Amino acid sequence: METIPLAPDFLFAQFATAFALCAIAGGLILAGRLSIRRAADSEKWPVVPGIVLDASVAAVREEGHQRFRPTVRYSYEVDGKRYECSRIQWTAQGFRKYHRARRLLDRYRSGSTVKVHYDPSRPGTAVLQTGHSAVLRPMHIVASTAAIYTVFTIGMAIAAVH
Repeated sequence: METIPLAPDFLFAQFATAFALCAIAGGLILAGRLSIRRAADSEKWPVVPGIVLDASVAAVREEGHQRFRPTVRYSYEVDGKRYECSRIQWTAQGFRKYHRARRLLDRYRSGSTVKVHYDPSRPGTAVLQTGHSAVLRPMHIVASTAAIYTVFTIGMAIAAVH
């Protein structure tokens, strides 16, 4: 079997692509781990009462699809200082159906009292729901798969040269 020598420019382009994809995949993995860690830490945060100021559903365009993201703005006090926040939980929630996002907001009616979990080292950071629901987004899977595939093809190309 005769092998066709590969041009150095082709190998460089493949290496650069692999490096970029691996860097993106690594960044996505680190961001996901940080989010999961913060969500786990939130389960131990102190709780104070808060008041829901308003709750609504925002229509957002993500990855070519319409998503409905529930938003809740609430206020709370820590050591006599008033804070406002709008984070429900660490993972961004987006629903394909409007009624699902609306259903989540049923427990957060304007003027109602809620339990606010705040970060004791940064009281301005808070959530209404602790913990996490880790979800692999399609972009994580695609970036990781592309990076692995590109590294594999570089290995095959280098092996063919030798």
